[in-house]
Amino acid sequence: MNIYSISHILASPLALITLYLGYNTLTQDNYPHSIWLIVPITGLVLLYLFKPQIDFWWHTKYPIKFDEELGKFLASKNPYYANLEGEEKEKFQNRLNLYMEARDFKAVGTNEQRDIPYDLKALLSSIPIQMTMHKEDFLIGDMDRIFLYKHPFPTPGMQFLHTVETHVEDGVYIFSLHEFQAAVHEPERFYNNIWYGYMDAFLKVYKDDTSKIEPFATFENIEQMAKYTEKYILSILGLKAVDPLVVLGALYFTHPEQVKANNPECYKALEQFFS
Repeated sequence: MNIYSISHILASPLALITLYLGYNTLTQDNYPHSIWLIVPITGLVLLYLFKPQIDFWWHTKYPIKFDEELGKFLASKNPYYANLEGEEKEKFQNRLNLYMEARDFKAVGTNEQRDIPYDLKALLSSIPIQMTMHKEDFLIGDMDRIFLYKHPFPTPGMQFLHTVETHVEDGVYIFSLHEFQAAVHEPERFYNNIWYGYMDAFLKVYKDDTSKIEPFATFENIEQMAKYTEKYILSILGLKAVDPLVVLGALYFTHPEQVKANNPECYKALEQFFS
């Protein structure tokens, strides 16, 4: 049996005790056990405050069964997942469930924020999971909030239209979905802005030694391997400048065959780096 929220189960007896003690306190004069109300109330407050951490810990010990229909959807959109088998596939599925539970996804409208569809959440979450399959920390540190706009957006710190922002110090990603959806449907034609954002956070959070891949991080190499010019990538991301190292790292995952065919030495260096 899958337990989706151990915190809810732990809260149930505490809530019953609170109701019992509270009822007697209100209906009986000088009820002798009123002081004990503080115990279940404190427990409920702690469970409320630490619910995500408690449920995450529980599911690392007892993984939730992966949704088969969701798996079919992911296989149709993510070639990497479609080719996984055995323990690696199970590892990916367990991590995906945990990532979706541990991260807060919000669609940003004109005057509101709302939840996003489950399949879209899974598709977005599959990116960091694929990126970190050889990392113990698959959450990419404390990057726990993902805000999604329908179209390019301005922000207080960047008051012009753009499609990606990462703030490692605040644990925040901000993305435009329009460009991402185009890249999912036609990956050879459209550059993927969300892969850029996650790779940017990956390199900043882990601070791994990039010296062996840095020589390949030029826009000349990138254009040769994936046909993306610096001007084109800038137009998709809407940024004033783009880090070619971030672009190169993302290409290893989004265009592996092109990288391998056009620059085997670069592919080998990237393979060693991400493995």
